[in-house]
Amino acid sequence: MSGKPPIKRTPIKRKPVKRYPAKKKTATKKAPLPAKKAGKTTRKPAKKAVRKKTSKKRKSTLSGVSYRILKLMFTKLFLSSVAVGMVFFSFYLLYLNYIITDKMSGRIWSLASHVYARPLEVYQDKPLSIADLKYELNMLDYRKVRNRPVNPGEYRILNGAHFEIFSREAVFWDGKRKSQGLRLSINNNQIQALHELQTDKTISLFRFNAVKIAGIYPAKKEERELIKLADIPDALVLALLAVEDRRFYDHLGIDIRSIFRAALANIMAGKAVQGGSTLTQQLVKNIFLSPERSMVRKINEAFMALLVEMNYDKSVILETYINEVYLGQNGAQQIHGFELASQFYFATPLKRLSQDKVALLVGLVKGPSWYSPRKHLKRALKRRNQVLQLMQREGILTASQYAKYKVRPAGLAKKPRYTANRFPAVIDLVKRQLKQDYDDDDLKSSGLKIYTSIDPLIQKKAEDSVRKLLPALERKKNVSSKLQTSLIIASSHQGEIQAMVSDRNPDFPGFNRSLDGVRQIGSLIKPAIYLSALQNPDKYTLASMLDDSPLHIKIAKDKRWSPKNYDGKFSGSMALSDALKLSRNIPTVRLGLDVGLSDIADSLQSLGISREVPAYPSLTLGAFSLSPLEVANMYQTFAAGGFHVPLKVIREVLDKDGEPLKRYPLETNKTLDEKSVFLVNYVLNQVTRSGTAKSLATQVPQHLAGKTGTTDNLRDSWFAGFSNDQLAVVWVGRDDNTSSGLTGASGALRLWTDVMKKLPLNS
Repeated sequence: MSGKPPIKRTPIKRKPVKRYPAKKKTATKKAPLPAKKAGKTTRKPAKKAVRKKTSKKRKSTLSGVSYRILKLMFTKLFLSSVAVGMVFFSFYLLYLNYIITDKMSGRIWSLASHVYARPLEVYQDKPLSIADLKYELNMLDYRKVRNRPVNPGEYRILNGAHFEIFSREAVFWDGKRKSQGLRLSINNNQIQALHELQTDKTISLFRFNAVKIAGIYPAKKEERELIKLADIPDALVLALLAVEDRRFYDHLGIDIRSIFRAALANIMAGKAVQGGSTLTQQLVKNIFLSPERSMVRKINEAFMALLVEMNYDKSVILETYINEVYLGQNGAQQIHGFELASQFYFATPLKRLSQDKVALLVGLVKGPSWYSPRKHLKRALKRRNQVLQLMQREGILTASQYAKYKVRPAGLAKKPRYTANRFPAVIDLVKRQLKQDYDDDDLKSSGLKIYTSIDPLIQKKAEDSVRKLLPALERKKNVSSKLQTSLIIASSHQGEIQAMVSDRNPDFPGFNRSLDGVRQIGSLIKPAIYLSALQNPDKYTLASMLDDSPLHIKIAKDKRWSPKNYDGKFSGSMALSDALKLSRNIPTVRLGLDVGLSDIADSLQSLGISREVPAYPSLTLGAFSLSPLEVANMYQTFAAGGFHVPLKVIREVLDKDGEPLKRYPLETNKTLDEKSVFLVNYVLNQVTRSGTAKSLATQVPQHLAGKTGTTDNLRDSWFAGFSNDQLAVVWVGRDDNTSSGLTGASGALRLWTDVMKKLPLNS
């Protein structure tokens, strides 16, 4: 038996039924009946009267029944409609709730991936000029100050050569590094001393932050840097709520009081001066809904705001809003979130902003374009002061603080710390290499941090040389149309690309000639031919004699090929080393045909060329097309003494939180005999002393090796060369493949020389 108490049933009281007395019948005079006929009884008229009365009663009963049936039907229909409506409304809410939870529980934003240069390492005796260090600090957006630096991102220079620097926090593959002060001195383009700023303790090695050189953006071109609520200054939170949503912690997503207050204010002003949307509604509109203005969107916004508040804590909503809100534009990129806006406008992390700068950012929420401090400074300052006044009214600021802050200048950085993409040719290469391991969606939405080997100091020197030399070459040769170029610089032994320029305008993100400009390489192929011969030391040495006399080769039934030397002359007999040093064509053709085209193809493959090699005699004079990057891969193997290291630009990839994902280590393969490579490199060194590139000897004192290249009708001008630690390849020509008017020595070599003499090369 159940332990529940018995249910008390209360008897239903029935109301007494009112009974009304029957109406008295009014006496009516009846017409006299006709006299009955004898023997007959007539009752027909009486039956008719009864039938008529019954018929009327039936009709009355039927109409009452029909009314009750119709009433019941309409009631059921109404209740059914309400039930169906409730079902549909429930599904509608469930659908909205699914949209919210699916988005909020997954990846809310598509985060751009960022590409970084190599971090600058400094140590005693490192070659580094004062100008280069200043340029690096400028690229990192460090601010020069008069007094001793006390904040990250500041530095000062004493006596022209002594630097005091307060570095920022940094993230590297092997961990994170906190802000640190250091002092260093430079003399004769070399670091003389390196100490901690506070303790004066000697530092053996220090790494600066890596320069951000580009972003790989999602389709919306949105850029943001996420920040956690714990790292957001209280002043920002208080100011934001005071301006945008004072009752944030009291409402459930929509605020009826604010809506009526805003409506009244707008009516009184005769125009829209206030909005009634809560922060939650603004967040819903920005993340989940389109920007269209319609009643349906407003209804969705209201219900979704309620659902967001039901599902998530206020702190989650506030943090999400602070990272989402749109605060400005940098070219094609949209600036979202207060952290990135702080760096964009002030070149300072959000947590280090003063309250007047916080007020300026909060003021932007109302209209980032209208109140943009870079375009409308007076308007922005007026809006900032309105926010400051409200902060004082709410007790966030004292009267003295308000008086101090309202007269301050905006304090904008001279240039945005967040910049558009630098080095477009490099970024193109980075994207292509990344796509071997990551799909396009991950690159554009996962917030990856990609660290490369690009050296901004070398890149700047390369760009400066291109901008200076190409116009000079055009004037000298009286070229009718513009020359184009490709320049690649890499480390000789590590195979890391340090700089790349692919257009006469290095900032132009167009056709990437370094990767896609496939041109005939001319005499650049000759070292591969001589290498093939020297790998057979029993037959060929540097002293072997080659024939430099007229040559006619039958290449078809009625067709002969008669190669010529560039000067049109013949030298008779000459040493193998001299033939390469002076880039003589006929001895090279004879040697190549003797060695065999298949052996030359094998040597090219060992040098790093994966492209199919054509098997015809003109191959020996470079009738073979490669891109500048492929040429650089080929000459890297010579520079590394027979060890092929595929050229790469990416060092490592980290996730958005700075955790390592993938590293791209050095890959070294011994592909050639070192002795044969040594002999070829010896001759290539002679090329730079007394051969076709002898002008180098008087301009660059280091030990160099290299080879000029010129194609038919002077269409292509090449030079590939290397020192002990760096390799560079230059191509100069015209996109329409008409004559450039330049040989390898008169064109590409001049550009190569101008760049390399600026670098601290090792012999």
